Amino acid sequence: MPSPEQPPPDPDPLNLSPEHVQAAEAFGKTMKRLHRLISSRVMRGMQDELLEWDLSFSQITAMHQLRARAPMTVTQLSELTRLSVPAASHLVERLVRRGLAQRTENPENRREKLVDLTDAGRDIVGRMDSEFVKAYVTAFQGLQLDTVQAATHHLQRVLDELEPIYSCQEHP
Repeated sequence: MPSPEQPPPDPDPLNLSPEHVQAAEAFGKTMKRLHRLISSRVMRGMQDELLEWDLSFSQITAMHQLRARAPMTVTQLSELTRLSVPAASHLVERLVRRGLAQRTENPENRREKLVDLTDAGRDIVGRMDSEFVKAYVTAFQGLQLDTVQAATHHLQRVLDELEPIYSCQEHP
């Protein structure tokens, strides 16, 4: 069973040049500006789903974690969502009662239960993803084509470097 995602270790500032640190800070500030422009559209879509399904932000967070890493134990989910084990257990119980998650016996430890999303739970998270993408499409469709293409190319390079770092942390 994969271990819960751990954030990548903080880089040792002694190994980075001042230019590298400065460039990373500038990129972070640029991404924050982009997020500020997009977040109201994204949050509006998320709020619609929360209201429609009467879900808490913690439940949505748990559902995203389950979609990404399930099946997992309640203890693993509690670590990923930063909830206590009893709070995570209660959250899972509420999702199960609503048909958005399910518990199954762990074949490796029959006393332990694994949690996963149901198709209905995956559908909600998928709809939220669609709304997230629509928010970006709405924002970017007014930009010059070459600007969008260049941004896509450069962000893909960033992701190509970041994803192996994060996947190594998920599977030590």
